Amino acid sequence: MHQVIYIDVVFITNLLMDYILLRLVGIIFRCGKKRLRTFLAAVMGALFSCLILLIQSTVFRPVVILLHGLCAVAMLVTGCGLKRGSLLVKALITLYAMAFFCGGLWEALTRGKFTPGIFILLVLITYMGLMAGTYLMESLRTRSRNIYPVTLQYQGKAQSFYGFYDSGNLLMDSVNGKPVSIVKSDVIDCMLSEGTAYRLKHLKENSGELQSTEIVQLHPHFIPFQTIGHKEGMILAVTLEKLCIQTPAEVIQIDHPVIAFEVETSAFGKEYEVLLNSRLLQ
Repeated sequence: MHQVIYIDVVFITNLLMDYILLRLVGIIFRCGKKRLRTFLAAVMGALFSCLILLIQSTVFRPVVILLHGLCAVAMLVTGCGLKRGSLLVKALITLYAMAFFCGGLWEALTRGKFTPGIFILLVLITYMGLMAGTYLMESLRTRSRNIYPVTLQYQGKAQSFYGFYDSGNLLMDSVNGKPVSIVKSDVIDCMLSEGTAYRLKHLKENSGELQSTEIVQLHPHFIPFQTIGHKEGMILAVTLEKLCIQTPAEVIQIDHPVIAFEVETSAFGKEYEVLLNSRLLQ
């Protein structure tokens, strides 16, 4: 008895599944924000599935298993940008666990009778279900740690980050009296062009840059600060267009928020890039 396998169907099936699984891994481990890279990694996995289907009968089975593992690692590195050993291993286990769960669930629901329509429907239901579950877990986790999704906007360009409600951040702008939130320097790199971000960071050494049009639009100025360890100094602050904080109860929008550069890198955790001023959430 011969079984007919259509290579194009194999490619499309694996492409969809690999993309969905990589997106979910990216959400869980907070990586893989670039969808094009995720799509290219999914294409890589789909091509590998087609290739292994053609040669697996001539290759020793342990070698096939090893090749599958190497392909999965390559997909995670390409699609999610994971390079660290322990995190990469956790992501690999998560990827296979979700693939096993989806495969077993689909087999049980359809009893092996797949059609293109049923497959697409199952893909959509699985994706939406896992996304909803992931979002719920993320919401519960961030709520318990006072970490909220935030969006910063400047010149129509919006970037999403995570902000920590810092009850100890009571910094006020001495110029306009507004609450000041503090961000990592990487945030400024994302929001501004490379040249503008560089000139802004070295504004103290090159005060002549204040004549630059884009620099002036940011209203840069220095404000005094004091850390918990009684360290005092001056910190550079700028004004962006909008700050949105997504809390469990509501979305708080602040027009023309004052944002300052980081004072101490150790003040930030790995899970957030913004220290929200406590007055913004009162």
